[in-house]
Amino acid sequence: MRTVLCLVLACSGLLAQRPPVEEGALRAHLAFLADDVLEGRGTGQRGGELAVRYLETQLQAMGLQPANGSSFRQSVRLSGVRLEEAASRLAFEGPKGLTTPILGTDLVMGAAGAESTLSVDAPLVFVGHGIGASGRDDYKGLDVRGKVLVMLVGDRRGGAPMPLCCQPENEQGRWTYKFEEARRRGAAGALLVHTDASAGYGWTVVRNSWSGERFQREGSGQAGAMQGWITEAFAVRLFAAAGQDFHALAAGADAPGFRPAPLPLRAKGALRSAVRSLEQWNVAGILPGTDPALRDACVIYSAHWDHFGKRPDGAIYPGAVDNATGCAAVLALAKALAAQPLPRSVLFLFPCAEEQGLLGSSAYVAEPLRPLAKTRLVINLESLNVVGPTRDIGLLGSDDPATRALCARAAAATGLVITPPKADPAGLCFRSDHFPFMKAGVPALSPGFSLDGGWDYLGDKAAAQAKASDFLNHYHRPSDRYDPAWNLAGLMQQVRFALELGRLAGAER
Repeated sequence: MRTVLCLVLACSGLLAQRPPVEEGALRAHLAFLADDVLEGRGTGQRGGELAVRYLETQLQAMGLQPANGSSFRQSVRLSGVRLEEAASRLAFEGPKGLTTPILGTDLVMGAAGAESTLSVDAPLVFVGHGIGASGRDDYKGLDVRGKVLVMLVGDRRGGAPMPLCCQPENEQGRWTYKFEEARRRGAAGALLVHTDASAGYGWTVVRNSWSGERFQREGSGQAGAMQGWITEAFAVRLFAAAGQDFHALAAGADAPGFRPAPLPLRAKGALRSAVRSLEQWNVAGILPGTDPALRDACVIYSAHWDHFGKRPDGAIYPGAVDNATGCAAVLALAKALAAQPLPRSVLFLFPCAEEQGLLGSSAYVAEPLRPLAKTRLVINLESLNVVGPTRDIGLLGSDDPATRALCARAAAATGLVITPPKADPAGLCFRSDHFPFMKAGVPALSPGFSLDGGWDYLGDKAAAQAKASDFLNHYHRPSDRYDPAWNLAGLMQQVRFALELGRLAGAER
């Protein structure tokens, strides 16, 4: 018994000797990265360049090694496309005349490829939810080449509950999937009908995301096609102009027997865009492992550095929660682990252009700096808790038994319980940088990522959940700003969990 007690005390001593994650340093990183001097860390903007320089300097100061040869940067080639709104137009011609949306109010749109001029003259067809998967085909064999598709955001389940987080079929509700499916089928364009419930956010988020410059990986766009969103209110007007009831057709789209409905309308217009080619960077530093047998394998901590930057009207989108919190957390974790390296190597990765469609993480997966087959786990930190402490930790991502067993051990070690799986109607699992790794077969998680305030908060739970849910009023808006009064106790719980999870994965045999 005495021997066991000595071992317990010895282990406790080792745990106590582990370098802690310092809240003060984390808060300093957070305050700086969200400061207006970085102008919202915009892709292709000076503020983004400053963020990259800050991150690589911090990694270097901690003694980490460059992950890309002699460089802390991994090049990601992008095309930037900015719609020239004054020179662009779109209208819908039908039996009742012309229906013209107001850009920004009723419609957002852009070229699907890196083209400075694009003419639109194509018939419309309503394709329900635009899902083309096996056993769930909304297209029913219809040839949609050369047509503009109108489709609903979200999934098609006939009133059945949404699946649990990260089930593959849930991705089919995401707007990215719908645009990709339209492209695969040779459509001339796609217009998504927005509702707050189906998208998981309001029209303001869509409008802000599509105003200004939009980006795509160089050479990945679809020439000759347009993409966009319309409001539900405008969809009602548009379908009425075609002699149809939008809500009736939308309700019918939930049925398995739904068939596409051609609309007697023709989209006509022209898009003028400013196009440029640019280089952006993922930032990556490596902490070599201590075990010669394991150091060729790695654990990755990631957090995207970009936000929406400074807009033409001068508005700055600081992105404090999204995602200065994650970047600050990864820097704090790097400092703690640099003082006590793991048997496996640890890669600290800051992908670019997450807000543009996970472009930086997708580029990394396409050309990884360390073999994906030797990447044990990706721990992605995104939009962390600035409300207060919780009893639980939510997990978005891989659900393989080995990874979830590590998570259970990490939760127990940090005094947390894992939030039970729940429905994911907003598709959160597919909206962060762990997802490209998941698609490539690498275990990957975003612990604690939640925009709905759904965790089990300590103290006044209702007040805390209301405060967390209020973040949706600031999400992707200039008001997502750092507040020195933020209670970071919950964020520190998430970081300590991530640290313990990385230590377990980094030492696993």
